[in-house]
Amino acid sequence: MRHIQRTQRALGLVSYLFLFIGVVALMEMIGRIFKGSFHFNFGILGIAIFVGLRRYSRLWRTCALLFTWYGIITLSIALLVCVYGEPPSGNLLFDQDLTRVSTNWLSIPLVMVLLVTLWQYRVLTHPAIRRLFDQGPRPSHTPQPNVG
Repeated sequence: MRHIQRTQRALGLVSYLFLFIGVVALMEMIGRIFKGSFHFNFGILGIAIFVGLRRYSRLWRTCALLFTWYGIITLSIALLVCVYGEPPSGNLLFDQDLTRVSTNWLSIPLVMVLLVTLWQYRVLTHPAIRRLFDQGPRPSHTPQPNVG
């Protein structure tokens, strides 16, 4: 019983992370509209993923897994570029020369987000969670075996 509650809480937390991403994407889109341009942000699908995960929809779980895989791949590439790439040159951030900032320090937030994304993948692929999404509609009564 405790195990089921723990996995459902983890799934709830994953769904709220998708909701957060969706709301941030929506605010970003609204901000761009007020500036006179429109740019579609696929992160807005996080709102629909939130609803789908809460309703145990297989389709939205699959969509959540695709977004999670995309996050793992892009974060891994960004981390590799950060660690092995050339540091950026010029004054890009708050008039500070970014060449003075070690790329290792810039990789810390990437590692943290990558760990959260890997945790999300682990939750979404956990056998107990998969069973929640694989259960079809249940009959209202259980059929009695025929006694012959």
